[in-house]
Amino acid sequence: MRDQVTDRHDPMVVLFASDRIGDGPEELGRVLARSFVKTLHEQGPLPWRMVFLNAGVALTTEGSPVAEDLRAMETAGAEILSCGTCLDYFHTKEKLLVGRVSNMREIVETITRAGRLLRP
Repeated sequence: MRDQVTDRHDPMVVLFASDRIGDGPEELGRVLARSFVKTLHEQGPLPWRMVFLNAGVALTTEGSPVAEDLRAMETAGAEILSCGTCLDYFHTKEKLLVGRVSNMREIVETITRAGRLLRP
């Protein structure tokens, strides 16, 4: 695994708006999301920031199947941001396991500064 975050001048941002990838069967989508995060962690380069919105915040809270990988990426320098409004909506703010609570202002700033935006 690479312990280096992408260049801050051409930052890569990963945006998860769901706890799964794709529109197919839910369980398959969750398997794909776990595989994506694990592979990103192992292969690198690590993103500057990972943003979790809507149901995506389930990946940063209690019960997350990717919390360990996200924590390792955070330790290596990737910032993990979870939408505070979304955490409030799902009543999971107190269950946040990795990263920090963010707001729409910071999320919009992050997306607009991204040199590369991945939305799995």
